[in-house]
Amino acid sequence: MKLYYILSFGTLLCSQLCSSASAAMASEEPYNSGIVLRWKDCKQRIDGFGIAQAGWAKELFAFKNREQVMDKMFGKDGLRLNILRGEIFPHYWENETDKDFNLNDDIHIELSDSDFINKSDDLLRRGQLWLTLKAKHKYHISKLVFSTWSAPAWMKSNGKVSNGRLKTECYTDFANYLAAFYNAYKSKGIAPYAISPSNEPGYAAPWNSSLWTADEMGKFITSYLGPTFRKENIPAKIIFGENPLWAVYMPQLKMVSSKDFTDTILQNYPEAKDFNLIAAGHGYSLSPDIMPIKVDKEYLKTAILPFEMAEKADIPVWITEISDVNPLDISIHDGLKWAVTFHNYLTKANVNAIIWWGGAMPTSNNESLIILDKNRKDFLLSKRYDIFGNFSRYIPEESTRIQVTQSSGIPLLISAYKKDDEYTLVTINSSKQTIQTSLRLDGANINGLLKQYITNEDNSWTEMAIVQENKEYYNLTIPPYSVVTFVGKVRL
Repeated sequence: MKLYYILSFGTLLCSQLCSSASAAMASEEPYNSGIVLRWKDCKQRIDGFGIAQAGWAKELFAFKNREQVMDKMFGKDGLRLNILRGEIFPHYWENETDKDFNLNDDIHIELSDSDFINKSDDLLRRGQLWLTLKAKHKYHISKLVFSTWSAPAWMKSNGKVSNGRLKTECYTDFANYLAAFYNAYKSKGIAPYAISPSNEPGYAAPWNSSLWTADEMGKFITSYLGPTFRKENIPAKIIFGENPLWAVYMPQLKMVSSKDFTDTILQNYPEAKDFNLIAAGHGYSLSPDIMPIKVDKEYLKTAILPFEMAEKADIPVWITEISDVNPLDISIHDGLKWAVTFHNYLTKANVNAIIWWGGAMPTSNNESLIILDKNRKDFLLSKRYDIFGNFSRYIPEESTRIQVTQSSGIPLLISAYKKDDEYTLVTINSSKQTIQTSLRLDGANINGLLKQYITNEDNSWTEMAIVQENKEYYNLTIPPYSVVTFVGKVRL
């Protein structure tokens, strides 16, 4: 997403619509509540957490302290992310005879090279290759995913990489292009886990973009891309959906709703379920300022709902892009806003994975977790970075979300996850009160020390241990304006 996303989007909508706080701040009596983890009441599998660099790979590639930034995103002392989202660039094959993905280009350029101050497709390609190789081979991340903003211009109806549509006569060419991309990256030891044929198919953006209807995408997946992957024994999952909004409240906005897009494909093309799919969406909202008529801003928020048709078909559901373009805010209050958002996607939409839009970029808004200085040396960690870590660091890949019950009327959001004999509890206290509570398990027995990791205005994943004082429960204290993640073990 770009800063001017919500401004340029208004044109598209017109025709459719016209038809520091801390524990010291706590002054009231603590709440008392009880939390119970239902060990055998299982929900969705967690595939993981990640970031996208996509169109910002060059900026990280050119950053003089890029190794430190990579550690902050993927390292043991950082976010420990296991998903990286990149782009299948439209400038790989610039004509019908071009079959080169430029994977032999030199990526060992001296950071003092003056070329780094320029923007170019060449540096963007090299940057993504450097980043992907580093993420895979140094940090051993398990899931490399790539989305296509646009097919090569010669395959498009308008001959451009922005706007337009894929020409019908080029459906086979485009399927072969995506298969060739997979094989090229695989040859470098960085085989994609999943590939998306379209990023935001309902939005004709001024940058790389291509319009698709749900029926066009359904036909492409079932008659072209799916069979091509199957014929070439390509195991990569096919991501579909990825519209700007997760779901919508207003029927006029259905063309940018990921839920409507994926539902239509699964309903009209049931054979799509025979392929290896991931249903996906983005988590953006719209501004009332872009509307040609007065609209309550509540109706312009993305609706956080489950993709029920995908769930029934046992298709994983991912949020592959989320951020906002509000003025830069690195405070705990912004972090808590995102903590609530992540919680809602995990517990209301039942997502299997969350990918933040910008891992590291120079920005004056909230698109990025890590803010890179234009001097190419200094960087800043936002509190949304820290908060994201309360999820990504401690919820294991391939864990399972489990049901949590708690006393009513308590301003505390809680989600829980298990893997083998370990469990993770993420608690969010957006209130100014300290919350005292007890933690019990139903279906398993608590075992030994419970570790807690506190993030608030003054702390980032600060570790403490809670001694088991009772055989049946732990006593917990959740500071105001904080996210606290608890990690423990059970006796089964």
